[in-house]
Amino acid sequence: MRKTGCFLLSILWATAVPAAIPSVKVLIAKSLKRVVLEGTDLQKTIHTQKKTQTYQGRKQVSFNCAPGRASHRLPKNPILVASLKSPTGLISWGKNKYQGEIQLLTTPGNESCDLVNDIPLEAYLRTLLSKEMNGSWPIEALKAQAVAARTYAYDRLLKSGGMLDTKKLYHLESSEKDQVSGSFFDVTEKTLRASRDTEGEIIVGPSGKVSPAFFHSKCGGKTLRPDQVWGGVEEGYRSVNCTFCQKTGMKDWQKNIKNRNLTSMVDKVLRRYYSEELQAQELKLMPDSLHNSEIRFYSGDRLHIVKKSFLRNLAGREVLPSNYFVMNQKNGQINVEGQGYGHGVGLCQLGALELAKRGYDYQQILSFYFPRHRMKKVY
Repeated sequence: MRKTGCFLLSILWATAVPAAIPSVKVLIAKSLKRVVLEGTDLQKTIHTQKKTQTYQGRKQVSFNCAPGRASHRLPKNPILVASLKSPTGLISWGKNKYQGEIQLLTTPGNESCDLVNDIPLEAYLRTLLSKEMNGSWPIEALKAQAVAARTYAYDRLLKSGGMLDTKKLYHLESSEKDQVSGSFFDVTEKTLRASRDTEGEIIVGPSGKVSPAFFHSKCGGKTLRPDQVWGGVEEGYRSVNCTFCQKTGMKDWQKNIKNRNLTSMVDKVLRRYYSEELQAQELKLMPDSLHNSEIRFYSGDRLHIVKKSFLRNLAGREVLPSNYFVMNQKNGQINVEGQGYGHGVGLCQLGALELAKRGYDYQQILSFYFPRHRMKKVY
């Protein structure tokens, strides 16, 4: 107990960071009908009424977010309704404890609340490392992940220009859309050290420009560039061959898709991304390869070329676990064979694990997956 207590105190001490370290607003929950928060010596601010109240000792505070309170008079865009903070540095929501400030936002239509954690960037990273990787992994792998995740978050902060989008009022989501973060007790001694040892370090492109550092679970043999997956070009990215992840994590996978289901998915992709539509309801796939980032097929006498990543975006990861796959048409269905897990761009987490086990330090790991980027300390 003595050792654990000292470790928890060290986390709180480490979070009392200098003002130079920025804070991020992280969406941690969506569409809540009722919110119950608890803490010691809480300071509650109701922003819609411009009222602040302080409670002595331990206090539980409830918010009713269900409709029925003249919601038609509230703005259509989300607004900051209330916020809570505690001098102890911890606020409880359910079984989780959070550092920083907890904020309640209205949702579009004002039928529920979203929950946002306003937290120093380094404290945020210490919870994230246990979720995006594993808090017990080799320290050099965790350091590489810390730099990549910090770069992604820092890029979001720069793009906001210090001003939050009125349609969101937060910088990041705690989800696969951005980065999955945790709560206070997800911090381990290793994640704390990984944050401390790389504090303020990010990676930048050849020109020195900050751009998002993407990462994924397992590339399956080759990483992809952002333009191969989402269509947007990010400076400095290259596709690299990676053999380090192949013997660990999720094995090669196989899926079967009925022809009519594929036709429906392809039709949606064409309409959304290409402003095209099918000429016929039967597709004829052209020969495919694992290394192709696009699928070629005929609809009637018209040739269509579709990015595999666009197809995965609509089909979902349960149908297509990665963007690294090959399709073959046979006996009324589509056979899909693939490798890896995730979008495949940037840092391969299982590859980083293997590299760390082989003695690579975090800078060497990042140099392998981001060969044209360089390190920069921003605070």
